[in-house]
Amino acid sequence: MKLSKWIPAAICTLGLVLAGGAALAKDSKKANEYPNATRQEPKPEMSSSEQRDLSKAADLIGDGKDAEAQPLVEKVLSSSRPSKYGTSFAHQLLGQIYYDQDKNAEALAEYKKALETEGLPNAQHFSVLYNVAQLQMQDEKYQEALATLDQWEKLTGKQTADEFAMKANIYYRLDQFQPAVDTMKKAMSMTDKPNDSWMQILMASYFELNQYDQAAQIVQDQLAKDPGNKKLLNQLATIYIQGDKPQQALDVMAKAKSQGLVTTGDDYVQLAKLYASADKPKDAAATMKEGFAKNLLPATYDNYKLLGDVCTQSEDDPCALDAYSKASPMAKDGNVDFQLGYLLFYSDKSKDAVEALSRAISRGSLRQEGEAYLLRGDAENDLGQSSAAMADWQKSLGYPSTKSMAEQRIKAAKGGVKINRPTKKKAK
Repeated sequence: MKLSKWIPAAICTLGLVLAGGAALAKDSKKANEYPNATRQEPKPEMSSSEQRDLSKAADLIGDGKDAEAQPLVEKVLSSSRPSKYGTSFAHQLLGQIYYDQDKNAEALAEYKKALETEGLPNAQHFSVLYNVAQLQMQDEKYQEALATLDQWEKLTGKQTADEFAMKANIYYRLDQFQPAVDTMKKAMSMTDKPNDSWMQILMASYFELNQYDQAAQIVQDQLAKDPGNKKLLNQLATIYIQGDKPQQALDVMAKAKSQGLVTTGDDYVQLAKLYASADKPKDAAATMKEGFAKNLLPATYDNYKLLGDVCTQSEDDPCALDAYSKASPMAKDGNVDFQLGYLLFYSDKSKDAVEALSRAISRGSLRQEGEAYLLRGDAENDLGQSSAAMADWQKSLGYPSTKSMAEQRIKAAKGGVKINRPTKKKAK
């Protein structure tokens, strides 16, 4: 059960640093972010016209005026003798324009051209390289993204928490859960304020490794800071369920209900199932009834069947009859009708039981087909329809689970012995 729905598609949003002409002049005065870089930094030289056009284009993009910026960028790229810096920067800006238009493939191609031209200063070059890795990840090119991040590390001579977190996210999506754990723990060790999404990836990776205690501990730590977080409570309950700890899962959801956090149909269904798995069918039935009473539970086959099942288990036959009757018209097989027929027979409604069991047999895919014929025979016998009863008992002879009981009934009927109503058992 992969918890992809819990994990953000990307850890970091794409954040391209745009530099206008004025900013370019100041770049040389900034502290060197990459003192251990292995890339030899080129001189950021370009013509005054390139600087004027690209500075204006960068400002326009920053103001969200991409359509006005694009002709200026393309003007530089079409120049007969563009500088390496101007060409690289123009490709970078065009990549940003394409990215803003959700044209990831085109954006990626432009960023790669910006890198291949080798005209950008280190800080700018490394920023574009990191953007390439992010785009590759967004496009699910995970191996390429990992290779790009390795290249980023080699060229920058640097490792960061964000970079390791992105790698961990990629490992998770490649189903490499132990590397995801190891890498994310490394990322978290490098910062005092790890992103919440990093915790989610670490938790989900533990989950996929069946290390449920570790996964639960991460969620518990987050809940300690945000005890009313419904999403976290649901996650913790799911982890306990997968870890075969139904009582702990039930405790989590019951507490959530006491806090007023069980507010949706899905919440009520989950809580009811937890009560049922903890062998508390009365609580499960009460939960489902409350959900229906509050109009939170839609009138679906699954919801009515669940209500019927827990009411049957709690021996609330009127509730089960009502629920199964509502589920029956939506059923795709005969199993609900079999359960309905069973309850109707033991409610002294043999005529209705025959009708329900006939639907069950007609719809098919029965888990207890032999029992359906046997029970319909009992109901027909109860109505004095001896020939129909004998025919159904004969059919139930063909099923190992009902062969012995069918033989007893047939022998008794042929010997003129009165057949009493069999003892009621819980329907499965």
